[in-house]
Amino acid sequence: MEHLTDAENQAGPSQAGGVVLNIGEGIGAAVVRTPDFLLGSEIEIRRKEDPWAGRHVAVRQRVLPGGVICAALFDSLIEGKYELRVRHGAPESPTVMVEVEGGRVTDISCDLLHTT
Repeated sequence: MEHLTDAENQAGPSQAGGVVLNIGEGIGAAVVRTPDFLLGSEIEIRRKEDPWAGRHVAVRQRVLPGGVICAALFDSLIEGKYELRVRHGAPESPTVMVEVEGGRVTDISCDLLHTT
């Protein structure tokens, strides 16, 4: 059986307008802009005060009208406060707080996230 490497499993860049989000009353989304070196890494999210349960997405290139960024995209988030971290990072790695509002996409830049 053939096994794919992480690089082979990485999804390519998403194009502008190429993502459909589940948002509405009480449900929002978060775009987490990251430094380029996190491309392919996984960002994990949890509601503030909840244990880490493994909900994560990959950092991908996102092609926007103004250029290309690296970002993780979380949708279907119940409005409230969340913490983000690099999945499988060092235990002392920083977390970043984000507040999600229903019916909206929160756009946050996370330059503090790192893998070590």
